[in-house]
Amino acid sequence: MKYEQVIIGCMMNAHNSYDIELIDSHNHLHFHEYKKDRDDVVNRAVAAGVSSMLLVGIDPKDSRRALECARQHAGLYAAIGIHPQMAATYTIDELYSLAELAKDPNVVAVGETGFDLFRKPQTEDNQRELFAAHINLAKELGLPVIIHDRDAHEKTTLVMDEMDGWATGGVFHCFSGDVSLARKVLDEGFYVSIPGVVTYKNASRLHEVVAFCPLETLLIETDAPYLSPVPYRGKRNEPSYIRQTVMEIARIKEVSFRGVAQATAENFRRLFLQKKRNNNQLKP
Repeated sequence: MKYEQVIIGCMMNAHNSYDIELIDSHNHLHFHEYKKDRDDVVNRAVAAGVSSMLLVGIDPKDSRRALECARQHAGLYAAIGIHPQMAATYTIDELYSLAELAKDPNVVAVGETGFDLFRKPQTEDNQRELFAAHINLAKELGLPVIIHDRDAHEKTTLVMDEMDGWATGGVFHCFSGDVSLARKVLDEGFYVSIPGVVTYKNASRLHEVVAFCPLETLLIETDAPYLSPVPYRGKRNEPSYIRQTVMEIARIKEVSFRGVAQATAENFRRLFLQKKRNNNQLKP
């Protein structure tokens, strides 16, 4: 299929697919950036076909705020954790204090956790310790983990190997590695999440990853308010913009907009919602 035909097909699908379900698997809609117009942002997302989204906490207070926000709108869920950039600020005990929140049906994941050696290389030891604690917490709660991996691919997979972190199930969010890392992640049963970065002209490595990964292994995300896709780059991101990411994935893989949307929605439910339901069934 010619490149031009793929583009035209994606555009036609996008203009006629607002009845297609989309799921934003990672954002921070509870952040202060949305304080004045959060309801409007949610309404725009729903109008664009976004049926569900996962709000990801970055510290104890923020995780509670994510859950409070998720409770206010149907289809919203929360993840609890401490971002690796905050690793020197919070203790393992403070992380474990969040375990009580997992009783809420809206809490479906632990994280985001891992390494950020781009922003905070000086706290690597703290990050490693807190990362291991997140893995242990996820195992105790029976929830998947959301991995943040920036400038730390080898260190991240090494901790996952040593801790048997792969057993929790989960996703590498805002995937920034190459095909080799993607192969490792998929072989271990994790998902790869694609952000709006895929729409950038200089994202050739991410394009290769998208082409490599089967649809049944992909999630899509905005990471809003960050990483706005083209043509919104430089502006505050929001969940409705996830359509641009779906269009680009469809173009790269030469499949329909609907096909990408359906597969990634099913993957989200399989990873986060089905596991939560299974856990509840195991409780007396």
